[in-house]
Amino acid sequence: MHIAIGYRWFPTAAGYHLERALRALGHTVTYVGLPAGPRPGYDQTVPVPEIVAALPQPPDLYLWIDPAGRYFPPGIEDLPIPTACYLIDVHLGRWREAAARFFDAVFIAQKDHLDRFRRAVGHDQVYWLPLAAALDVHRDHGLPRIYEVGFVGNIARAHRRTPRARRLKQIAARFHTNDFYRPYTPEEVGRVYSQSRIVFNCSIAGDVTMRIFEGAACGALVLTDAVANGLEELFEIGKEIVVYRDDADLMEKIAYYLRHDAEREAIARAGQRRVLAEHTYLHRAARLIAAATDAAFRRAAPMRQAGPAARRAARRSVYIHLHMVEALLDEAAAAGWNPLRRMWAVLPALLRRLLL
Repeated sequence: MHIAIGYRWFPTAAGYHLERALRALGHTVTYVGLPAGPRPGYDQTVPVPEIVAALPQPPDLYLWIDPAGRYFPPGIEDLPIPTACYLIDVHLGRWREAAARFFDAVFIAQKDHLDRFRRAVGHDQVYWLPLAAALDVHRDHGLPRIYEVGFVGNIARAHRRTPRARRLKQIAARFHTNDFYRPYTPEEVGRVYSQSRIVFNCSIAGDVTMRIFEGAACGALVLTDAVANGLEELFEIGKEIVVYRDDADLMEKIAYYLRHDAEREAIARAGQRRVLAEHTYLHRAARLIAAATDAAFRRAAPMRQAGPAARRAARRSVYIHLHMVEALLDEAAAAGWNPLRRMWAVLPALLRRLLL
């Protein structure tokens, strides 16, 4: 199968892990997203039907993956092939509901939001596809476990007043850890977790994060906050991973499992077995392809049948939240709006770009 794939490329992105998994399963994958780092790509305003039509081999499926940065494929609703999106941060904001309406199949990473997205798109081709581990980088490197607690993740300005930031400070003050405040390459993530006895996780809004799968794949005991979104279906709590209720419970459980090596290692091994058996990006890629090639699959994107005004309104919601000023200007020009109305149209996106 030939898949055209678009997302904001960076080496730790779920999209990059999923792209490599699709290739590992034998599919042909062509990147058609924005240029980034060493990867060539296309400007955000180039209609995706033009990009696809110019490819040497016509694709069988177009896949757009969140988080997208400043990229949403213009003209996606006019593609003559099936389309799908993988929405990861559905627990943050509501703009992804508008984005989902442009795609025939919608895959989301957080189970509790399935009904909301099925209502938003008006069809049943909405599937739970949890995050996962990429075993070429998230694996046990066989290194000495020199860190009592390991963590790699987002602690940017937006997260500095969250429970995650507070708990990381508490952990660093009491236990030996890696450097939480530096970036890591994918290979370094695997090495840090392979050097950690415990991998700490704290969700931002009750989400099941990549870190849960990555830490377990590397053979560490994963200690995460108790969340919903299908966590208890993915792991057996207390036997494959451990959850904590609050700050005090977190600190007590870290200390307990550091004192009880055999118990900690048994849970870590069980969690690792579960990830290897069920929760890799190879599993997720196979699930995605199976759904997109099912005999009952249909081109169900609501925006395929919508009029120009409805398409423009839905796309505007997406463009504003992605700070896509240039794309908004193109849309306004295509609609024939005068210069003053064009500036008014892009003002919300411009403000978000400047302030966030």
